Amino acid sequence: MVRKKLVFILIALCSFSVFGQISIIPVSGMVEIISVHDAHDMITNSTLYPDLLILDVRTQGEYDAEHICNATLIPLDELQSRLNELYPYNNTEIIVYCQSGFRSANASQILDINGFMKVYNIEGGISAWKSAGYDVCTNGNGQGQSTIGFSFTIFIMVLFGTMGLLLIYYKKHGFNKKKN
Repeated sequence: MVRKKLVFILIALCSFSVFGQISIIPVSGMVEIISVHDAHDMITNSTLYPDLLILDVRTQGEYDAEHICNATLIPLDELQSRLNELYPYNNTEIIVYCQSGFRSANASQILDINGFMKVYNIEGGISAWKSAGYDVCTNGNGQGQSTIGFSFTIFIMVLFGTMGLLLIYYKKHGFNKKKN
């Protein structure tokens, strides 16, 4: 009888994990689970944590509705393919959160496995953050999405700047080649 229950529980857990309804990835010892109060203290102490990264691993829609101010969005399903954006923060404190703590536990595990040294998972996610009375931001209140990789913006600026300089040069000197 006990054996049947054990087999049933094992099959249920495997089927849930296969269909993505629950998470069975444990948070390793390298990831520290912190309270929202500890997270708030870290976020507001720029002297001790000058390069702190707040990582939101929810969806774009959830982020747009509300997020911890100055958080960077990388949804959990994109995290593995976007780790290169986070490598500059390899030895910096990274606070990870989601809605309730399950996705951030998975994200924290991914970061830990990939060598990130100071990963903190907010217990209870943004739900606990709001319950504690801490402020949240929306994209409509002046706290737009923070991005790590601004290289595309710089690329566009350099591209248009170069095109502008070329146009000015050719307008001044003409489009025709000089004849000897």
